[in-house]
Amino acid sequence: MAGFRREGTFRDRDRFLESLRGALSRLREGALQGMTETWERAGDADVARLAGFGARVEFTVAASSWTCSVEAPPWLPIPLSAVEAKFDEKMAPLHGL
Repeated sequence: MAGFRREGTFRDRDRFLESLRGALSRLREGALQGMTETWERAGDADVARLAGFGARVEFTVAASSWTCSVEAPPWLPIPLSAVEAKFDEKMAPLHGL
């Protein structure tokens, strides 16, 4: 599996979580259509997981920071660098919340 990781901080956790939920919902209507989405509480963090087609995306949202790990199978017809670029583009509105 190939993958990448992103992380960042935010000022308003509730606003960040609301924006993340919206961003994931929009992605699941388009590029990530068909992937399952689950949310759970892990200690003081919220964890969102998207899975499907052999790929996995996991967001962990703590008190003032977030991390995201993406794993993609090698047989995907899209280069991982293109997936990373699209991810950065779609998640850009979340920076600075």
